[in-house]
Amino acid sequence: MPPRLPQRPRRTQAERRASTRAALLEACVDCLLEQGYARLTTGAVVSRAGVSRGAQAHYFSTKAELVLAALRHVADQLALEVIADQPSPPERPEQAQLALLDQLWALHTDRLFPALMELWLAARTDAELRVGLSDFERELTRRVVKFAHERMPALADRPDFRSFLATALAAIRGLAVLEFLDRAEEVARLWPGMRAQLHSMVAHNGELS
Repeated sequence: MPPRLPQRPRRTQAERRASTRAALLEACVDCLLEQGYARLTTGAVVSRAGVSRGAQAHYFSTKAELVLAALRHVADQLALEVIADQPSPPERPEQAQLALLDQLWALHTDRLFPALMELWLAARTDAELRVGLSDFERELTRRVVKFAHERMPALADRPDFRSFLATALAAIRGLAVLEFLDRAEEVARLWPGMRAQLHSMVAHNGELS
């Protein structure tokens, strides 16, 4: 008789729940990017995830709750990737500033930004989504500030760091929107110049250089 293959250990209930929840969140992000928020349905998410409607209802009672959880899921994944890919912290404040700009740019060229854009537009007329998205935005800012304090304290402790961050985010998001018009090559060409201008604009104030 052929040797019996070792049996895989059975997953715990907590592992099965985590797997089901993750499948729903990944499916939700895919549906959001393909269909947009207005056309997204929980039925489509359930079908793509390969789970039951009962499982979806157990974890997320509304569509807004589901998509916001999916957005946080992507943000968590991206944060782990950013931390894992980090080299040694920059020693000079101007190096730290440029490194942070590059990290913010990477954040807005990932699939997180198109999904976030879908929800920003929908939140104008969806009160539940608007409240949840406002909370997400505040949490995202806190994460960036915390990351900067941990990796780039010389930069994050500057008195105008918050205003620099707000300006950088506004500029980056404005440029990234052009990708939705099939202008990715133009966006990639414009980013180095914008990066240099953001850096020099603050450096000329004599605080972040």
